[in-house]
Amino acid sequence: MMKLGAAISVALNLAAVHAAPMVDKVVSLPGYGVPPAPQYSGFLDATKADPTAGVMLHYWFAETTSTNPDAPIVLWLNGGPGSSSILGMLQEHGPLLINATGGLTENPYAWTNHVNLLILESPSGVGYSYCAGSNSSPPKGCANTDNSTSRAARTAIQDFFATKFPELIKRDFFITGESYAGVYVPTLAREILDNAPEVNIKGLAVGDPCTDNTAQHDSMDMIWYSHKNGFVPDELYDTLWNKCGARHTPYIAKGQWEGPKSQEEMFSRPRQLHMANREDPECILAERKYLATTSRGFSQGWTNAWMNDLTLFGPSAVVPFTMPGSLNYMCATWMMREDVKKALHVDTSPAKSWPGPAPNWSYTSQWDACNGNVKPGTPSMIAFYRNIAPRLRTTIVFNGDTDPCVSYEGTRQAIQEVGFDVIVGGDYRPWFFNATAATPEFLASKPLLFGPALSLVEAGPQFGGHVVNYQHNLSFVTVHGSGHMVPQFRPRAALKLLENLISGHAFAVPFVADAQLQAMSDDDFDKYLDTYTEGAKAAV
Repeated sequence: MMKLGAAISVALNLAAVHAAPMVDKVVSLPGYGVPPAPQYSGFLDATKADPTAGVMLHYWFAETTSTNPDAPIVLWLNGGPGSSSILGMLQEHGPLLINATGGLTENPYAWTNHVNLLILESPSGVGYSYCAGSNSSPPKGCANTDNSTSRAARTAIQDFFATKFPELIKRDFFITGESYAGVYVPTLAREILDNAPEVNIKGLAVGDPCTDNTAQHDSMDMIWYSHKNGFVPDELYDTLWNKCGARHTPYIAKGQWEGPKSQEEMFSRPRQLHMANREDPECILAERKYLATTSRGFSQGWTNAWMNDLTLFGPSAVVPFTMPGSLNYMCATWMMREDVKKALHVDTSPAKSWPGPAPNWSYTSQWDACNGNVKPGTPSMIAFYRNIAPRLRTTIVFNGDTDPCVSYEGTRQAIQEVGFDVIVGGDYRPWFFNATAATPEFLASKPLLFGPALSLVEAGPQFGGHVVNYQHNLSFVTVHGSGHMVPQFRPRAALKLLENLISGHAFAVPFVADAQLQAMSDDDFDKYLDTYTEGAKAAV
């Protein structure tokens, strides 16, 4: 039976979505039943972007359970490249999560508590999305680039509003994502701003993102990260980094990806450890000590891994989709069920497995972000933010402050290099979120990796991270204690971040101007700091 709140939401939003495509309506989800609020799933036509490529992108749209008749639409994109955005839907912030036993559990921290959530499996060849080459015999596969991906996604969004949900065209629209979506999100935002004026785009938020090769170079290295966090002592670090010239770079920085092994490689292939003096006995010993003290360099695929590659303070967990018992395995198993494919109206897709990518799939990076093949002089996402932030209401770049994959220091440096001035009082300062209590039922059913800090006890206002505010409503935000997937590892803080994105509210009120702060007596400063902190906590 539908809950009362969901029923009210349906009634209030009925007029706004009366044009919703009933052929795409998700009537029932296997293992759960009627969704908490109306959902739709099908394909968006992106062929106008490139008729020869013939791209059709799978979408999954979950209406909000809130009573706000003007609730915005938030698009979510996972990265990879080659990672399905349904991972965000079912493992991070969707209304239903894959639970500890492979079924579905309601998510009390779902983004649909506030917004209408749109998931797009992008680019073509990922998940159940496909292209003209997918239907050839033998399959030619889908060839994607950064530019073709943004054009196809923009065209799909236009199709979403023009033919699927025309009554929603005036709603505020936001783009969000994580990881390689650090490229997807800003490039799509500019594509929409330049070529789809009918879309009411207001802002974006992108987490733990690929942003700029130079700024993020060292901070994406696992030797550097291991030393920073105490896994590698100073002497061993000096030997590896300086004498041996060792670098341990992430798969995400490859720049060129090919299927069908890309998804498997992304989760199970070891990072590339390069060493200038590999034959030196001292370097051999140093490398082995490093691997022994860091869970093989924070490996995702090693079956004996004892440290999670994606979060420093979460439980260790293997993540390959082929590993029985892993969350990704359970997610893929559910998504490939025939009754699930029919329920989501993707049974007509030529994709034979999920999440893919499909055979002969390829992706080529074109910008100076997570791209090991970039040509000198190629712009990075820094140039994109200079272009789009002044044209948007809110631009948030956030990073888990314990992410081993994309460390916050490099992202912070990249956003600083956008070159906008910090607003008066907008310097680095703490922000807080409300640490509400979780129910025993949810804690018992949730997957191990979701919300490791959740508790039965309400803790009130808690430190969420730091924020710095720049001109043109550009903000850099850290999320304390989170690894790579912020909505998964810190769902309560992520919900606060979403609220600030759609409302435009500040994470924290500014400090007083530097001159005023400097001129205070010690007693006045102590009083000011107490008042400021108490006010910041009360604002959650």
